[in-house]
Amino acid sequence: MTRSGRVRSDGTVTRRSRRRPATRWPVAAVAASAALAAVAVVGACAGDGEAIPDPSLTPVTSAATAESIVPGSASTSSDEPGATVASPASTTPTSAAGSSVSSTLDGAAITGPMFSDALGVKVDSAPGVNTRGDTRQLLPEGLFVHIAWESDPNDLSVFTAQPEDIEILEAYANAMLTFYRESMSTVTTESPDFATYFVDAGATYADNFAEARAGGYVGSLGSGVVLRPYMLGDRRTATSAVLLDCYLENEGYILRQGGSPDLGPLEPSGTIATMTKQSGHWQVSAIGTEPKACL
Repeated sequence: MTRSGRVRSDGTVTRRSRRRPATRWPVAAVAASAALAAVAVVGACAGDGEAIPDPSLTPVTSAATAESIVPGSASTSSDEPGATVASPASTTPTSAAGSSVSSTLDGAAITGPMFSDALGVKVDSAPGVNTRGDTRQLLPEGLFVHIAWESDPNDLSVFTAQPEDIEILEAYANAMLTFYRESMSTVTTESPDFATYFVDAGATYADNFAEARAGGYVGSLGSGVVLRPYMLGDRRTATSAVLLDCYLENEGYILRQGGSPDLGPLEPSGTIATMTKQSGHWQVSAIGTEPKACL
């Protein structure tokens, strides 16, 4: 199921290792691929030496609608203009998406936007999260989403969110929650949440899931998956937006009967998603792998 692995002809799996650049790339230099391939849901673990299913990569949208995306600006880190660092304050979080709450560490207060209470359980920490912000546990097996209120000097892929981003980021998080929940249970796209959060109602995953079911496989989060999405500011209109996600993962397919997940360290993987607002709510209209989402 991993988005960063590839199955060899002999059934073994390679995992992508990616070194972080020594210096930060200008945001304008982060270019997405012209054709958005579907998220690869390729196996990371097998039991008893069995081959792992190799799902076909089918774009969510046709090539005619998968445009080349060249970001101009993303939501900024706290050392850049427009950051969400604030003076000390005492505020109370509410259930409304985008509302702010303050957090104090070492005497310094910082404030930032919040997801709605409907998204998931608010937690104090998640694997690989080293910045103050809003962190939600989406699945007890280890699926999290984090939006930062400050930069991480040791991880240049961390960007802060703005209040106007939250509605879109939450829709993306719900789409990923739908994908992972169903890959770990029914391995089908029959859940009505696919139609709620994906323009194609999850059709892009149908063949992938069918192949996994036929082989007796089910998804596993391994050591966990931590979503860390951020918006591209100049790619947003009233009805469309583009986001990147340098998420941390150790996911994979395992045999439903007797398979064991890989519990190695989390690795960064990049995703790009185009979002469309239809009937008053945001949906994923195209999604694909994008290594440059991780700086």
